[in-house]
Order: sequence, then structure tokens, then C-alpha cells
Amino acid sequence: MPGDIEDALSSVFLNPSTPSYMPEDSYFTSVNPEETYAHLLNDSSDKNENNVSEAEKWEFIDSWLKSHFKDKRVPLFEKNSAVASALYEMALFNKQQDTMTEIIIKRQKIQAMEYRSEAKRIKDILETMRLSKDDLSKNGVHSLKTLTSLAIILGLANTEQSSYLSALAQLNLDILRAERNNNAIVGIIESMETRIQKAKSKNEKLDKLLYNLRKSWDSKEEEELRKWEKNMDLLLQKGKEYQDRIMKLERKYNELNVEEGGLRFKVLKKKEDYINYLEQEIGTKKAKLKTYQIMPPDIILSKLKTDEAKQKLAS
Repeated sequence: MPGDIEDALSSVFLNPSTPSYMPEDSYFTSVNPEETYAHLLNDSSDKNENNVSEAEKWEFIDSWLKSHFKDKRVPLFEKNSAVASALYEMALFNKQQDTMTEIIIKRQKIQAMEYRSEAKRIKDILETMRLSKDDLSKNGVHSLKTLTSLAIILGLANTEQSSYLSALAQLNLDILRAERNNNAIVGIIESMETRIQKAKSKNEKLDKLLYNLRKSWDSKEEEELRKWEKNMDLLLQKGKEYQDRIMKLERKYNELNVEEGGLRFKVLKKKEDYINYLEQEIGTKKAKLKTYQIMPPDIILSKLKTDEAKQKLAS
């Protein structure tokens, strides 16, 4: 008897027919495309911003705001072309979303009615065959629960065998797609890790180079600083020596009473110029005197030598 019951259930729940699996991502988009999108596209094309005047935009916006706020007061806002364009686009989008929501709710109600009708059909079949859950074996109950849970997980529209096969095939495709995406992500992660390692290595090299440069720079700076300090000490010492020398010269100058003796710079300059003039005169006279020094000391011989020189000049 249990075997007959399981065979009967197989004919009810696993009877191959038209596939009714509906993937979750395409569930709502499968709702009668002509009913869902045609009038939305027509509305959006008919109410394109380029084809609507600003007065029509404001009329549409006011109607939308009144329906949105209902009995509440619409907040005040500035009205200009930019605000009109933005609110008009927002109102169109909101209207499209509201229409889509109504269609989805309508479709869900239809699906609920279909599910109730299918449940009633299966219940009638089971009652006709005089089958109940209590008539199933433990394995049958377990299998039924498993199939039910699997149908819920897979989001099946019915429990036919083709629906399970389609859902499992789609699940395998999703798994393969996820694995492919995962492999791509793993590849990207590995590539990023490699780049991160290279970046860390370069960063370590740069840190080391920067440390060496700072160390070298600090040592050079310290050496230059020591030189400057040494030069500064030397300059201070020289400055002190020059200051002492100036003080000594000032004391000596005061002791000589140069200014009181009329030995000022201008006077000394004149005397120096006069001395230079006298030296030039003395030099000229010495040159003349030297020409006479070559003459013999005897007057007669001197005269003869003079006559001889005159004859040479005449010839």
C-alpha cells in the first residue's frame, strides 16, 4: 500500500509538463511586458521634458504634489526653470514607480489565486484517490517535506518535475557564475596583494633611503655648524683684537695731540704733496748733476771734452 501511494504522489507532484520555474531575478519582469512597460514608455516619451512647456510642467507638478501631500499643506519653495525641470523629472519617476508597484501587487494577487487554485486541484486529486498525509510512509513524508522545502527555497511556481530540473539547472548556472566571479575576485585580490607587497618593499627602500639621507644630512649639518661656530669664535677673537688695536691707536692719537699741533689730514696731505714735489725736483737736479760728474776735474780737459762733444753733435 505505501508503494502505491508513493507512485500516486509521483504522478500528482512530479508529472512532467510545461516548465514553470521562475527565477527570482526575473519574477517581476516576467509580468506581462506589454501590460507593464508599454504604457510607461509611452507616458515617458509623451511627457518628455523637451516636448512639454513650463506651464504644463507646473500643472503636472502641482497635481503630483497635491496627491502626495493629500490633506497637508504643500511646503513653499522657489519656482524657476531649474526647479521645474528637477521636480518634473522626479514626478515622472515617482508616477512610473507607483504604476509599477500597482502592477506588481496585481500580479502577486493573481499568483496567490493561482496558488490557491493549484492547492485546491491537488487537494481534490488527493481526496479522490483517498490519500492523506497519514497514509504515507515515513520515507514518503520525509520526501514530501524535502520536496516542499526545496520548492520554497528554489521559488518554484509549481511542483512538477520539469520545474525542479529547470530550477536546479538555473542554480548550477548561478553557482558557476558565482564561482567565476569568485575566481575573478580572488585573482584581483592576489594581484592587489602582490601590488601591496611591492608597494611595501618600495616603501621600505624609500624609508631606508630617507633615513640615510637624513643621517648624512644631519652629519653634514653638524659639521657645517661646527665650522660656523669655529669661524664665529675666530671672528669674535679677531674683532676683539681689532677693537683693542683701535683703542690703543686712539690712545696714542690722543697722546700725540695731532689735532692741537695742526697735523690734520688736509695739512698732512699738503705737506705730503710738497715733499713729493721736492723729491721730483731733487731727482731732476741729480740727473743734471750726474751729467757733470762724468767731466774730468781739470778745466782744460773738460773744455777739450766739451768741444769734442760739440763736434760730434755738429757732424
